[in-house]
Amino acid sequence: MAKSKVREDSDQELHRKWNELLQEMRVMQTGAQILAAFLVVLPFQTRFDTLEAPDEKFYLALLIASALVIILLVTPVAVHRHFFGQQLKATTVSLGHLISKIVVTGVGALIAGCVWFVVQVLLGWQMGILVGGSLMLAVIFLFHVLPRIVTPRSTLPTQ
Repeated sequence: MAKSKVREDSDQELHRKWNELLQEMRVMQTGAQILAAFLVVLPFQTRFDTLEAPDEKFYLALLIASALVIILLVTPVAVHRHFFGQQLKATTVSLGHLISKIVVTGVGALIAGCVWFVVQVLLGWQMGILVGGSLMLAVIFLFHVLPRIVTPRSTLPTQ
């Protein structure tokens, strides 16, 4: 059965791309918000007082990174609101795409960083570097290398 190809006009394509982008941002936003909430409540735990200065600096870096990731997640919506009705959807989609690529990396680094922080507080810097560094390498591979080596089905030769 042959699929019928319905061509989108450029406005429909931009609308579809914007909606896909928003869906992807929603997925990332949930994870980023959960990690940020985790980081925000940490100082209120009794064990937090026992952290040494390097641990506190690492924590602050993670807290600031989580805030920046959340701000970046909201940025495409703010830009869309600013340009709304000005026939600049292509600009909005393009900027949203760029920001989403940054956010993907930021969320991955934040996840690895939070695990790194917890492991290093519980088991020391060496284990933190081993586990957190391994997770960071996994993030780089899965988010940046794997998509470049996977061949889409549409480009495979037909048999």
